[in-house]
Amino acid sequence: MGNHRHRLSWVKAAIALLLGILIAMPAKAADCPTGLFRAVAGPDTASMLEIGKDGHFRYGLSEGAVDETAEGGWECADGVLLLTTEPTPKPARFRLDHVTQGEEAPFSLIVTWPDGNAVAGVDFKLDFDKGDPAIAYTQPSGWATDLDGRVPKTIQFAEPFYGTVSPVFPVPPGKGVRLHVVLEPNDMGVAAFSATRVRIEGERLLLEWRGRAIPYERQD
Repeated sequence: MGNHRHRLSWVKAAIALLLGILIAMPAKAADCPTGLFRAVAGPDTASMLEIGKDGHFRYGLSEGAVDETAEGGWECADGVLLLTTEPTPKPARFRLDHVTQGEEAPFSLIVTWPDGNAVAGVDFKLDFDKGDPAIAYTQPSGWATDLDGRVPKTIQFAEPFYGTVSPVFPVPPGKGVRLHVVLEPNDMGVAAFSATRVRIEGERLLLEWRGRAIPYERQD
């Protein structure tokens, strides 16, 4: 009899502990919808968002020059979905590969992928010792300019589609400087969600991403 009461007490304590854990955990499907959702954001945006009942999500988007995907886990806090990409994607990065110099050559630069193929459309800002900076973007052959007596001091690059920004690189002194910068893609194209909010408004989901709220409607 004593053992029976002891066992009942242990079971009650275990149930109470489990209930406490469940209450403390963020809700899953109870407060937030699950299923397959499609973006309704105009003809130039194609996107799907799948919210699984098992706490996992999948996402894909194609919009202009941007194609990205993601998958990971989701939680529901106060009626808002929170998406987190798993594993955490490794961001793309720019690195200064090497610098060459030539007495008669103009200042020039080129951005390539690690395999040596040129990357066009990379924005950059080149600051000089005096006057306005040069703000332009790379061509397939790179970019070059006559300095007109000015001395380049620093340069910074930005990839416009996925938001990769380089450090500010110092430009070494000398004539005919040519910069070779490599853009390492790493996990470029994987959306780095980190407790990224998906609001629920009526029958729609609103994904707060890329500086706006992308609307989705249920498909299943």
